[in-house]
Amino acid sequence: MRRVMPHLGLFACFVILLFPVSGHAEKPTKVEIGKRAKAATAFVEVPGHGSGTAFCIHSSGLFVTNEHVVRGDGVEITLVLNSSLATERILKAKVVRADKAGDLALLRVDGVKDLPSLEFGTAEDVAELAEVVACGFPLGRALSTDKKELPACSVNAGSVTSLRLKGGELEFIQTDIALTYGNSGGPVLGDNGKVIGMVVSGIGGGKAGINLAIPVNRLERFLKAPDIAFTPPALTRDNLGRPTEFTARVTFFVPDAPEPSLRLALQSGDETPREFPMKKSGGAWAVTVPSAGQSARGVEVSCRFGMGMVTGAVKDSVVVVGGKPFRMSAVRRIDSQPNPGILLSDGKTFVEGVITGLALTEIDVGGQTFKLDLSKAASVTVQSSPEITQVTAVVIATVNGKEVARTEAKMAVREPEASSKVDPSSVIITPPSLTEDKVVKQLPDVFSEVMVGGGGRYLIFHLPKLKKLAVFDVNEAKVTKYIPLAEDDVTFAAGLDSLVIGLKKSGRLERWSLTSFEMEKSAPPPFKEDIKVVLMGHGSDGPLVVNGFFLNLATFRPLPLEIQGADGRAWPPTDRRIPSADGTVFGAWNTHLSPSSSTTFVCEGGAVKRYGDGDLRHVIPGPDGRTVFTGKGLVTRLLTRADEADAAYGYCLPAVRGDYFLSVSSIGGRVVGNRVIGGGPGGKGGGFTVYLRGLKQPVAKLDDADHGLAFDGWDREEFGPWRRVCFVPDAKVIIVLPASNDRLVLHKFDPEAALEKSGQNYLLVTSRSPREVKIGMLMSYPVKVKAKNAKVTFKLDSGPKGMAVSPTGVITWTPSSDETAGDRDVILTIRDGEGLEVFHTFTVRVVKD
Repeated sequence: MRRVMPHLGLFACFVILLFPVSGHAEKPTKVEIGKRAKAATAFVEVPGHGSGTAFCIHSSGLFVTNEHVVRGDGVEITLVLNSSLATERILKAKVVRADKAGDLALLRVDGVKDLPSLEFGTAEDVAELAEVVACGFPLGRALSTDKKELPACSVNAGSVTSLRLKGGELEFIQTDIALTYGNSGGPVLGDNGKVIGMVVSGIGGGKAGINLAIPVNRLERFLKAPDIAFTPPALTRDNLGRPTEFTARVTFFVPDAPEPSLRLALQSGDETPREFPMKKSGGAWAVTVPSAGQSARGVEVSCRFGMGMVTGAVKDSVVVVGGKPFRMSAVRRIDSQPNPGILLSDGKTFVEGVITGLALTEIDVGGQTFKLDLSKAASVTVQSSPEITQVTAVVIATVNGKEVARTEAKMAVREPEASSKVDPSSVIITPPSLTEDKVVKQLPDVFSEVMVGGGGRYLIFHLPKLKKLAVFDVNEAKVTKYIPLAEDDVTFAAGLDSLVIGLKKSGRLERWSLTSFEMEKSAPPPFKEDIKVVLMGHGSDGPLVVNGFFLNLATFRPLPLEIQGADGRAWPPTDRRIPSADGTVFGAWNTHLSPSSSTTFVCEGGAVKRYGDGDLRHVIPGPDGRTVFTGKGLVTRLLTRADEADAAYGYCLPAVRGDYFLSVSSIGGRVVGNRVIGGGPGGKGGGFTVYLRGLKQPVAKLDDADHGLAFDGWDREEFGPWRRVCFVPDAKVIIVLPASNDRLVLHKFDPEAALEKSGQNYLLVTSRSPREVKIGMLMSYPVKVKAKNAKVTFKLDSGPKGMAVSPTGVITWTPSSDETAGDRDVILTIRDGEGLEVFHTFTVRVVKD
């Protein structure tokens, strides 16, 4: 950097020649430099970390030091000016910018002004043998005259012994000043009293040592570099390659920093990075460009029409064959005639059935696009482009053509978010034929694991000795299917229509249909580590959670969810969570440590959010995820009490679907292996109390159920009551899995009959309101109620403009184009013929398509 001197007129020159400047215009003495530097130099103390030095560069409270002096997350930083003097001043600072590689940090003290500060010199002011002065606090508190006092600032003088260059630019200044530990971050001043560097390290210490300082040119570059705030957009296979807006904002930490120019560089796969200038508008820089190059946007198809052929690129869309969806990239050939079907990319599997999703497909032929009805083609051969799993975006800031800052983000290309709007009631559950009130069903062998599936219709047992999964159908009260296992060591989970098996040895996931009980897909997960735990809500079509990663059930690809965990996962790979039936809430707890912890992970608003509270013992989300059942009563999915009286329910477990739940009493004793130690005579005893959400009084008390389960309420066992009790109201049965792990005990119980017998008057909302609605799309929500008096009326008390409710309780609303995105509150009053009244309140989010 060049210093520019103003041109002086002839008279001014004459005056200067006749009247030499006074001593104030001469170079300051070492004593003056030392006083000025000492006043702006601060003792830095970080509790539990150590101490060092910093100096003020702006009177508003900006200080600089070495990054290693203040390293650490959320550290408390104390700065002391005039340390050990009567004018001592203690300040609290925080790190606003840090560069670990450059070992530089900028600190800010809020609420101060007129602090003594030091002016920067230039690299041109530095030369070998030039005299320099340095300030700092060597050895920290070790040089304090009293343990209760802070150390005094040390001022040392010496000279420059070497200028160390890198790439032709000054990288370090070497001096012979006597410096040691604690001087790090202190100023080094030239003979003009201006900062030429910052102490950073040394070898040997003292005059005999080699001491290095970071030169002022590197300090200025660090301070003037803009901070780029860049949040990359979410990319899915549906929007990959489409025009996407990229936005960045720039902030500065020092006054008068030059405004930069910004450009965006994008790279997908092996393509050459594509660069685009970003334009500033309203305080932000933005550019709208395709997120991926042409090669990443789809698949190449060759379509045969009679004697003709058309070859081009189409979007990697979904084609439906026999009611099952397949990505074009997973297909090798599509045959429309004579037998409709597709040959999958493995070259072996042919899926027959009616084909849909091919009509009027946009195809790119040599840069020209038009729509083609692929359903009219006799056959379509598909050649997939290399799959793009990640796009790298780099925002680069330049000043006068020279790069001053950059930030990089790697955007995972995820599958479109799977719809969780499935209806668990689509799986029909009916009461089995049981000859007695209590029936024991023996399994063919001891099970090591059990999962609920099919919306509560199936209990699926792992029989390791037989190397099979046994599917127990509640409707028939027996094992109806066996699924062979390719390996001994597996993990598995089931949803509404699918079962997913994780093969730990081969590192593959298998998806099986719970309708045909045939394998539909086998593929590795999208990560390179051993498969540990597979999770899924038993009444959902996803998300599928493997090792803490949220995946699309159909493709096994990551979902576009914002997750605040490490490496894009919500929890560690070996941790097991309990999902709600609809897959929206996952519960966890830890009672092995003090204090105990309870946690829920909630999927909402495109993110997985974590909520925590104190000791609730087990945390089991209900079927719809809105109520959580714990060892200490009911709470919301945020782990808060909707009603303090909900704690009185005690040790609670939800039904597999619907609003019924159980409060469970133990027989006492404890479980060791497959045996009950202590408790009731012969390991018997224990009962259930049946409740319906919304009613404070129990529906029924089954004190003589004699379930035989022992638990101490701390929920430290791996296979506790939450995995041994399965309440299926539609089947009118409560299933208990004894500690022997080789049988099921079915207790007949009709909750609807018990409710009528209880004599309670009730009016309850049993439906689940929609969470969101798109602008321009119709929302139709039939409100379902359970009422003793069948004469029910509905009244909309509050809702957005245009919303209405029908006499039968169907709420309809189409958000108009002038609606803005955001939440809308709805209040509905429901009244029965006897005057019993309840309010149904919910929030629906308006989203743009």
